[in-house]
Amino acid sequence: MTETDESAEYSYLWDGAEDGWVVVRTSFAAGTVFNTSTRMALLVEDDALHARVIELMRAHGRPFLDSFPR
Repeated sequence: MTETDESAEYSYLWDGAEDGWVVVRTSFAAGTVFNTSTRMALLVEDDALHARVIELMRAHGRPFLDSFPR
């Protein structure tokens, strides 16, 4: 899976530039991009780009969680 110019701006989510990024599985979307260090979610407003970011995170081995960490 390759990056597009649009998704490349999100590469810090999977390339190790910033720690703590995971995907929390949800029933209402492809998942929530969440940082376990800062406890902040990342909003990607474009649905297609959001799905692409999630797939790139999966392809690069980022963790997928079933719930938000406590």
